[in-house]
Amino acid sequence: MERHEKTMKLIGAPARIDQKTYAVFDGGEHQKDLAGLCGELLSHQKKTWPDCEQGYEFLRDMVVRDISCGEFSVRVQHNPGRIKSTLADVRKQAVNDRPCFLCLNHLPEKQRGILYRNEYLILCNPMPVFPFHFTVSRVDHRPQAVTGNIGTLLQLSADFGQDWTVLYNGPRCGASAPDHLHFQVVAAGQMPVEKEIHGNDGSPLMAELDGVLVCSAKNLGREIVILEAGNIAALVNTFDDFLKALKKILLLDEEPMINVAAFHADHNWRLLIFPRRRHRPEAFFRSGDDRVAVSPAVIEMGGVLVTPFQRDFERLDEDGVKGIYREVSLEGEIVQKAVDRLV
Repeated sequence: MERHEKTMKLIGAPARIDQKTYAVFDGGEHQKDLAGLCGELLSHQKKTWPDCEQGYEFLRDMVVRDISCGEFSVRVQHNPGRIKSTLADVRKQAVNDRPCFLCLNHLPEKQRGILYRNEYLILCNPMPVFPFHFTVSRVDHRPQAVTGNIGTLLQLSADFGQDWTVLYNGPRCGASAPDHLHFQVVAAGQMPVEKEIHGNDGSPLMAELDGVLVCSAKNLGREIVILEAGNIAALVNTFDDFLKALKKILLLDEEPMINVAAFHADHNWRLLIFPRRRHRPEAFFRSGDDRVAVSPAVIEMGGVLVTPFQRDFERLDEDGVKGIYREVSLEGEIVQKAVDRLV
């Protein structure tokens, strides 16, 4: 009852959280493991929610191919089921004019989730990129922002464990719901960047602050800052300081454009931060057959380029991939300046 009342205070709406709750995870000692609960939820939703079943049917039919780009590679995925997400109109007016699809009152009738630590609902993504793909949505409506919420991302990573990756898209660089706080969770090992970054080998140490290692990935075609630590408080502080440094350098009032991937193993966290300078490449806005419908979010920055159209799947090559990353990734000089301000 106490849990229910706390959550109802958060949502401040007539929607009943218990009607949407398949199971509860509160981190208790005798609790079922979170990954296992999510597996049960997915099996249940495939049977009871047609949109979820259809989304995974699209996934079964998808095709992939790998493109070598010298010292890194990408996997191109032809996935027509992702067309709405890839082409989503995330301009402020368009977002304001549509109902928020992550708010409890607007969730599909058959959709259910796992109430996570009283404040989030873990939902099956009906437009999956990978065989296990979940959205972790705040139960109350508040803007997408990592500032003040990075601790939740790290806790999620620890609760899911080493076989999972927790993802964040900034409101201006990949979040299809920039008006509602959410994360994503996918099975680990799906993105090429995970294999291309091995500890600190090949990732030069840029700084060490309060036990937090700050490294940079080299020769991967885009800027990636790596933070690694076993102390969650120190990691949160270093992450927040890095964002503040970017804001000052870029003269921004709002959150800098970033994507984040989080991993947890052996009581240690690793964050991959992808600083961005734009959301979509120039080719996305071309007309007709000249358009290349690739909309980079965290999964794309991690090395999986989702293409809803066959023509883009077939014609993307090494030069095209490098060009996309070059356009959307923040310049290395600016990233280095932000790191220098941490020391």
